[in-house]
Amino acid sequence: MALVEEKSAGREGARTSAMGFWRTVAAGALGGGFVGLLTGGVLGRVLMRLLAVTSPESVRGRLTDDIQPVGQISLGGTLQLFVTTVALGAVAGLVYLWVRRVLPVEERSRRWLFALFVGSIGGAFLLHDHPSFDYSVLRPEWLAVTSFVVIPTLYGLFAPPVIDRLASPGGWAMSARAWVVLVVCAAALNLTLVLVTVPVLAAFAISRSTTATRAWHSTTVTVAGRALFVLMVAWGLYGIVTDVVSIATNTPSGAPLTP
Repeated sequence: MALVEEKSAGREGARTSAMGFWRTVAAGALGGGFVGLLTGGVLGRVLMRLLAVTSPESVRGRLTDDIQPVGQISLGGTLQLFVTTVALGAVAGLVYLWVRRVLPVEERSRRWLFALFVGSIGGAFLLHDHPSFDYSVLRPEWLAVTSFVVIPTLYGLFAPPVIDRLASPGGWAMSARAWVVLVVCAAALNLTLVLVTVPVLAAFAISRSTTATRAWHSTTVTVAGRALFVLMVAWGLYGIVTDVVSIATNTPSGAPLTP
């Protein structure tokens, strides 16, 4: 009887652990999606409108790099922007769950380092070299460049505390009904769910293996992860600098290996 009870307790513990993993994933996606909506969606829409107002009248109605007409705000376009920024924020929230493995435990340091990470990588991917429409035609150029570096940086600054709160023992992602949490998580990810399925399943498999989990928390992985973190930040900053130089000099960038 004791052996049966022990096995039953073991299975129950495994189920609880597995559900804890999926609830944590949901916390990352939900918290990241919420902050993505605020920074990329709401703030992004405000900055785009500001750029439309400060740019020459001749650019009104022309298409941006994202195939959006300058100066025109529609309900459909706004909803599309909001859905996209929620999904991208949700994916970035999952990235945070991975990156925080090598970040400091202290909250302020963790937030600022993640902001540096997202700001450099995100900024490098959002910026384009000359003669990109967004950064060569819209005026002032400095506002366009600054806006699309500030947005991911602000995301990186505010997403960690939201995600950590949702993933805490009393957080919504950990206390609400499991099916509700997972459904809302899937809705936040929407089409990007296809992209994150394989990496998340791989992470789940690692979490189920004692050996893999021990290796994941080893000093070797910590050192390698921090080195990779530094390289990724340096790569992003390199991309931003080359794009800014290209925009400032009105010459296409020939720099290799840019994001």
